[in-house]
Amino acid sequence: MFLVVHASVGALVGNAVGNPAAAFSVNFLLHFLLDMIPHGDQMLYEDYKQGKKVRKAMIHTGMDALAAAIVVAIIFSFGDFISEASVAAGVVGGLLPDFLVGMYELFHPKGRRWTGRQLDRFNRLHMHNHVFLIRNLFRTDMPLKIGFVMQAVAIVAILKLML
Repeated sequence: MFLVVHASVGALVGNAVGNPAAAFSVNFLLHFLLDMIPHGDQMLYEDYKQGKKVRKAMIHTGMDALAAAIVVAIIFSFGDFISEASVAAGVVGGLLPDFLVGMYELFHPKGRRWTGRQLDRFNRLHMHNHVFLIRNLFRTDMPLKIGFVMQAVAIVAILKLML
């Protein structure tokens, strides 16, 4: 899923759970389940990894991060929460896996240092999870435009539930 969906789901689940530690943990794990759903960006990522369409991938990621920030701001501006701390922890837990992958992509840690090995392992796990259903069940990702529509519908539904 896109960052904006992970953040929105994180807020929704964080509000429902009401406990910051639980909200963080549940959303960290839920991130991996959501990423299994095909969402249309697999070819963009594969092109990026091959050095093609790097600018397009960076613009896509930047717009996604901006949309996530806007949606989170809307949620915190208009939402009525059981615990704001739980909502915030849910958002952070939902976004952290992609943040860690971003750190890996930016710095490409090498060598035998613990952090480099762990980020490399985490990145491989995340990417394997990302394509698990695409490779094993669907055999292909959906077009990016359909992924945008599907995720926009999900965000609107989440916002209606929260606000």
